Amino acid sequence: MIKLYSPYVPKEAGEEVKKTIDSGWINTGEKEKRFREELLKKFNWSYCVLTNSCTSALRLALSTVGVGHGNEVITTPWTMIATNTAILEQGARPVFADIKYDTLNIDPDDIEHRITPKTKAIIMVHYAGYPCDHTRICEIAVKHNLHVIEDAAQALGSKYRGRYIGRLGEYVCFSFQTVKIINTGDGGAVTTPLKENYEKLLRKSWFGIDREKRIKSYLGSFPEDINELGFKYNMNDITATLGIVSLRHFDEVYNRRQEIGRTYREELSDLEHVKLLEYDDDQKRSNYWMFPIHILGNRDKFAEYMYKNGIETGIHNHRNDRWSIFGGLRKLPNTERVESDIIHIPIHQDLKDEEVYYIVRKIKEWRKHSDK
Repeated sequence: MIKLYSPYVPKEAGEEVKKTIDSGWINTGEKEKRFREELLKKFNWSYCVLTNSCTSALRLALSTVGVGHGNEVITTPWTMIATNTAILEQGARPVFADIKYDTLNIDPDDIEHRITPKTKAIIMVHYAGYPCDHTRICEIAVKHNLHVIEDAAQALGSKYRGRYIGRLGEYVCFSFQTVKIINTGDGGAVTTPLKENYEKLLRKSWFGIDREKRIKSYLGSFPEDINELGFKYNMNDITATLGIVSLRHFDEVYNRRQEIGRTYREELSDLEHVKLLEYDDDQKRSNYWMFPIHILGNRDKFAEYMYKNGIETGIHNHRNDRWSIFGGLRKLPNTERVESDIIHIPIHQDLKDEEVYYIVRKIKEWRKHSDK
């Protein structure tokens, strides 16, 4: 069976983790600091706080901008539920805007009329690694004095107007979960361009305490004061060690995904029964973390056909407003269309060329099969 996802763990990862364990220090320490510094250098970010998951990073960002009880956050329904449960955890209400059918990203044209006096922030999700309309969304936010948080869990290495995602955004949250391009088992990060934001994120990620400003004595170290509520979201050195090793291989994993993505786009672009997402490669560069396609036919039959031919497909997310925890279905026409026809086909570094072309051949043959 050709897998839809495949985690990438470099061969030397186990040896490096053992070195960290043998060092006697496995909590947040030098390896966490080194991973952070190497990420900043690689992606040209200004400041970065590492967390134990992207979900933690999202809630950390929401808390840092002051989202709380009585607030609303405009967000997308087409995402992993963690994007929006983080809003609920802060006591706020997600307000769903529709998505663009051709990109699966939040539609800027459906944001502004949803803003109320209770609106505190906008969350954009760079779905499948393809960047949102960043400039337009930020212009709306500035106009209404709102914060912008980017869920870039799927977008490490993606670019917007020539710059890596995470370079420009107010708060940008990343994931290093098992099947992401950088795999630390689980883990995350939040970037920001401002030092004052970084310092607040850093405190709130560890109980509201600044580790560097604790009073030190022979009896240990302790904070002089704690004046804000924080969390236990810091990344430990074992996780960071996996991140350091994975980062060394980022380019080869990223480049392989680019090769597969280009092949799919070239080979599947003119099919009557498949519609590709519309990507503007001049302005936005996807990292091809996933490869969603629209099936113009019976999607369930397509999935069954692919499975019987040894190819795993799937739906990575469902519209969040279908879950009762978010209050039930809204009227979102594009989201409804996507819910009925989107499917993901395999894309990961372990795919061999012959497997890629086998997948392409079977997708092309589906038309003939579906007409029977």
